[in-house]
Amino acid sequence: MRTKRSLAGLCAALAMGAALLTTGTAQATPASHGTSSGHVMTLPAAPTTARPAAPLAVAPSTSPAVRTAYAGAGGGVYCQSGYFCASVWDPTAGKFKIFFFYSCNRYTLSNWTDWAEAQNSQTGGAIASLYGSGGGLLQSVPADNAVYAVNWSPVYSIRNC
Repeated sequence: MRTKRSLAGLCAALAMGAALLTTGTAQATPASHGTSSGHVMTLPAAPTTARPAAPLAVAPSTSPAVRTAYAGAGGGVYCQSGYFCASVWDPTAGKFKIFFFYSCNRYTLSNWTDWAEAQNSQTGGAIASLYGSGGGLLQSVPADNAVYAVNWSPVYSIRNC
């Protein structure tokens, strides 16, 4: 029992330490490898911090859950009309995990770190908003089908509409 508590305490301490080290504002900027290629989001190279999954690595997720897919670095992902699509590196899979947000909602993010991309292919001018730990707006992503590079580390939630 003592070992389980120590391991749980270590995991909690590591998670808190990581949360304290990830500061700064989210930055959504047009990605340099194509800003208006229809609805295709071409993924960047793997993050420089990417390495084989550590025993305590956890996959990124959202609450509520949305449809997801995986793609390797440099792969293409089709972001359908009506969706806000976001990619994030998944250390447990060694690939990018793509999240397809459709239903209008505020989604809580877990284990989203480092830079990746987002594309807003929603209709009617719906703007996706990225929020920090205190609930304040960090960045907006317009519904222009452009692919934006995003630093997910300070982002705690997304409202896709």
